Amino acid sequence: MLIGSSIVANAILEDYKVLGRREEEATRKRAEAEKLVEAARAGAEQLEKDRAAFEKQKQTAEWAAAAQLKQVRTLAKLLCDERKSWNEKLSNERKKWNESWAKQNDTLFRARQELTNAKAANVALGKEKAAAEAIAVKAQQAKAEALKALEEAKEAGARAVKALEEAEEKESRSSKALEEANAERIRLDKVVASLQAREVAVTDLTARVSVAEERADDAVEAKDALVSSFDQLKADREWLRTHDIPRIVEAIMDAPETAVGLDLVKQRARDAGFKAGYNRCISHMNVMSIGGEIEERSGFRDVDTESLLKAAEVSFYDTSLACVEELDNCLEAADYVDRLRMLYPDAEEEDPAGGAGGDAGTSGTK
Repeated sequence: MLIGSSIVANAILEDYKVLGRREEEATRKRAEAEKLVEAARAGAEQLEKDRAAFEKQKQTAEWAAAAQLKQVRTLAKLLCDERKSWNEKLSNERKKWNESWAKQNDTLFRARQELTNAKAANVALGKEKAAAEAIAVKAQQAKAEALKALEEAKEAGARAVKALEEAEEKESRSSKALEEANAERIRLDKVVASLQAREVAVTDLTARVSVAEERADDAVEAKDALVSSFDQLKADREWLRTHDIPRIVEAIMDAPETAVGLDLVKQRARDAGFKAGYNRCISHMNVMSIGGEIEERSGFRDVDTESLLKAAEVSFYDTSLACVEELDNCLEAADYVDRLRMLYPDAEEEDPAGGAGGDAGTSGTK
C-alpha cells in the first residue's frame, strides 16, 4: 500500500512539473506576443517618423502622409479591436492575464494618444513642407518601407493571435490537469489518513504483541522453573522411596527406645502367656487326675499380667524416640529433603567410624 502511494505521489509531482513547464511556455508565448505588439508599435512609430520627414521634404506628399496616417489609424484600430477581443476571450481567465492585457490596453491607448499628438504636430509642420521636394524620392521609399512594415505588423498581429489561442488552449489543458491533480491530492490525503489510522492500529497491535511475548517469556520461565522443580521433586521422591524411608525405618527399629520397649512388651507378654498356660495346664490336670483337684498356684498368683501387658504396649506406643523428633524437625523445614540428606547420608558418604545417630538417648517410659 505504501509503495502504491509513493508511485501516485511521484506521478502527481511529475504532473505538477509538467504544469509548471506549460505555464512557463504560456508565459514565454505571451512575452513573444507582447514583443510582436511592441514591434508593431515600433513600426508605427517608425512610419510616423518617416511620414514627418516626408511632410518636411515635400508638401505635395501630404496626401501620402494622410493615407499613411489613415493606415496607421486603421492599424491602431485593428490592434485595438484585437486587444478588445483578446480581453473578451480572457475575461474569465486568471487575474494576472486580465492585468497583463489591461496593461497592453493602456499601452495601445497611449499609442493612440501619441498618434493624435503626431497628427497635431503634422498640422503644425504643414508650413515646412516646401523643403520636402528634394527628398520626394526618399519619401516614396519610406512609404514603401512603411507599407512593408504594415504588412509585417499585420503578420505579427496574426502570429500574436495564433500564439494567444495556443496559450489559451494550453491554459485550458493546464487548468484541467490541475483540477485532476487536486482531485488526486484529495484522494491521496484520504489514503494518507487511512494509512495513519492503520499505523496507529499496527502500533497498538505491536504493543499488545510485545506484552503477549513478555507474558509468554514469563510463562516459559515459570514453566521451566516448574519443570525443574518437578524434576527435583521426582528426584527427591525417588530418593525418599529408595533410601530415606528404609533408613528412617532402620533408625526407628535400631533406636534404644524401641529395643527397650519391645523387650518390656515381650517380657509382659511372656509373663501373661506363662500365667495363662499354667492355669490352663492345672485345669486340664484337675480333669484328668483321680482323687481331687490340685490347688497349687503359679508364681503369678494375684498378679494382673494382662493389665501389665496392655500398660507395656501403651508405654511402647507412647515412647518418644529421638530419631523421630529429629525427623519431625526436618519435616517442618522448607528444605526438609536437604536436611534429611544430612541426617541420613548415602552409604558412600557415611563415616565408617561414626554411629547410627540413634544413640542420642531415650525419653520413653517403661
